[in-house]
Amino acid sequence: MPPVMDADDTRVAALYTGFLKRHGPTYRALHWSSPESQQERFARLAAVGLKPGQSVLDVGCGLGDFLGWLEAQGVLVDYTGLDMTPAMIEHCRATHPRGRFVVGNVAAGPMPTLARFDWVVASGIFAFRQSEPEVYMRSVIERLWRLARCGVAFNALSTRAPHPERWSLFHADPEATLAFCQALGGTCRLTHTADHSDFTVHLWRDAHSASEAKLLAAVPSE
Repeated sequence: MPPVMDADDTRVAALYTGFLKRHGPTYRALHWSSPESQQERFARLAAVGLKPGQSVLDVGCGLGDFLGWLEAQGVLVDYTGLDMTPAMIEHCRATHPRGRFVVGNVAAGPMPTLARFDWVVASGIFAFRQSEPEVYMRSVIERLWRLARCGVAFNALSTRAPHPERWSLFHADPEATLAFCQALGGTCRLTHTADHSDFTVHLWRDAHSASEAKLLAAVPSE
């Protein structure tokens, strides 16, 4: 059964299908500027506290690269990847036998195939949203939070990024995003990349906050 999608979801899925056809299964199919920038974001997501043996839901998993990155770090998790682009999931199933991959849209409709997970992560899923992007982002964050037993990590382009006159994608306000996440409960931490192009938010449930926050002691918070 195909995922429930609005017009903007359908447009974004078609966009990524086109990227994959044009660039093949590379970082460019996911609209990353370089493999290094993709891997930097992976490290920031994993710093929420992912440990071997825990369950992880990767929302907007793309080509399943986060699973490959975790395995390269020796962090073998119980991984589920979710993406609303069927071509991406088809590639994942053919190349990552250790993972479970589902075609679906976390933003809309019930998802009976998904249980709760220790951790839920999402990387780069908000940038191409055009229709009410702030409302959409907050709705998705709420759903990620409901699916997580331990916590959530996600990133977004930032309104602190340089050269706003060149922006064509959605940039979120970091202060407003952090305040929204704090209202959900638990403990939050927000960090920017060095160039302030984007930020990562870690959101822990109280039982995990104290121990997991220590992992970020060397990372300046904002």
